[in-house]
Amino acid sequence: MKAPPRTAMKVTTVRFGTDLWRLLEDEAEYAGVSVSQYIREAALARAAAAAAARGRGPFELLAGALREVRRDEAGSAAGVEAELVLARLARLAAAEARSETRAVRAQSERARARHEETVRRVRES
Repeated sequence: MKAPPRTAMKVTTVRFGTDLWRLLEDEAEYAGVSVSQYIREAALARAAAAAAARGRGPFELLAGALREVRRDEAGSAAGVEAELVLARLARLAAAEARSETRAVRAQSERARARHEETVRRVRES
């Protein structure tokens, strides 16, 4: 698998209280990632949820953001895991698109049937 091109990462300072930092360290260690990676993923989850709440496609947003977050880990076990998640997101997005297509097709069929019924009634009258 070819590693995607690297993009510039932004650097910022975030201050945490001792208790919260300890919790972040523990959870990051449990997840097997660094605290900075854990925080990036948490920020990604929050941003994706907010975007989805505004009606933007959550699967595409998550896939793009996950690629950005995991870019430094391409080829590693975490990078492979991220690619599996991306593949699952792609399958979910495709399933959602198929479902929407079926709904539009059914709506079109109903509209066509109503139109044909209206034409028939007009011709009979």
